[in-house]
Amino acid sequence: MIPFVKAHGNGNDFIIIEDEDGRYDDLELVDLARKVCRRRVSLGADGLLVLGSSKDFDFSMRLFNADGSEGEMCGNGARCIARYAFERGHAKSDMTFETKAGPVSAQVSPPFVTIGMGRIDLKRVKRAKIKAFERDVTYIALHVGVPHCVLFMDGFYNISRDELLQLARSLRKEGVVFDEGANVNFVEVKENHLIAMTYERGVEDFTLSCGTGAIACSLASHLLCGTPLSIDVKNPGGINRVTLEIAPNDTAEASLTGKALIVATGNLTEEALMADYHWR
Repeated sequence: MIPFVKAHGNGNDFIIIEDEDGRYDDLELVDLARKVCRRRVSLGADGLLVLGSSKDFDFSMRLFNADGSEGEMCGNGARCIARYAFERGHAKSDMTFETKAGPVSAQVSPPFVTIGMGRIDLKRVKRAKIKAFERDVTYIALHVGVPHCVLFMDGFYNISRDELLQLARSLRKEGVVFDEGANVNFVEVKENHLIAMTYERGVEDFTLSCGTGAIACSLASHLLCGTPLSIDVKNPGGINRVTLEIAPNDTAEASLTGKALIVATGNLTEEALMADYHWR
């Protein structure tokens, strides 16, 4: 059996396991993520977070999406593993940990966690327009640890989910916006907050919240619409607070604050890892 913790950041949920001794190889972690993230037939989650050792920082974080692909970074996942590391004594309330996208700093004040995302290169920002739903839609594409495409669409939540999925999946593909594909965000700019919903590659569906998506939406909205540098981003699963700092050298820094809740602890059984049953 495999000890686990289940946590979520505004409904973006993760299974957390420890692997400080490196007992799992990459293929085993890919297979484990695919099996345990299945909903209804296993524990179910948007992704698997693996806490490992680090030579230079408090610990390392690896993220495997529900489809087994490994993500460079995840804002909500980073907040969840920071909360876990604090609660389990792997780090103090102020910590720095290693990710595929570089070191991430975090401050834990349960149930809230703030993470710093490091520098964002504004020279890599792209702006374009597409025709969708009989209107011209502006989008901004940028890297915030992972690639994101932000579409500015007032009232997007009044469009059917299937139609939004179709558009998101067409933009998510490799080579359409970025060579490696992109997460796709729909955003409506309000006077003092943003309303956003994110389609996440690897999950291959909309999630209730996306931390890096909240940062992408905030930065894109500031660049396009002049929204405040500190703003709330309302996702279907809750609210993330994003604070930006724009530097004169075409870079920006961002921090993300929101709840990271631990909802269950236990052991993954062999039956959680059983293969799917196909009835025809």
